[in-house]
Amino acid sequence: MPGYTVLKKRGDFVRLTRCGDTVSTKTLVVQAIRSNLPKRSRKARVGYTTTKKIGKAHIRNRCRRRLRAAAALWFRKYSMPNFDYAIIARYNTAEADFEELCKDLVYALKKIRRKIRLEDKIRFEERKHEKENAENAVPVPD
Repeated sequence: MPGYTVLKKRGDFVRLTRCGDTVSTKTLVVQAIRSNLPKRSRKARVGYTTTKKIGKAHIRNRCRRRLRAAAALWFRKYSMPNFDYAIIARYNTAEADFEELCKDLVYALKKIRRKIRLEDKIRFEERKHEKENAENAVPVPD
């Protein structure tokens, strides 16, 4: 049983594009954002995108199959629960060596994880400083 479910709704992809973190590699692009689902559904969600710029339908289908196969191998290990991911094929996804495609996916997932953890850490520090400033504030007499 995979550790993820599949994104299918256009709104989820639009939200990823507008607000998500992006990492580009030679063979693919990965976008990620915290899921808007309740916390109890802890699985990550992943969607696949191939555009007409890549080629005709049989090439786009091949790219999607290759992205799904790479995700089946590595996504469970390197994705974060309760996050949405979009994996976007690039012009050379169909011809790239599968090992290179897997390496690029793992690199992108690790880099997004570092980015998100850094952003969370910065947000935590900002909240901590706000609390300290609120506690140390001198009340203004009326």
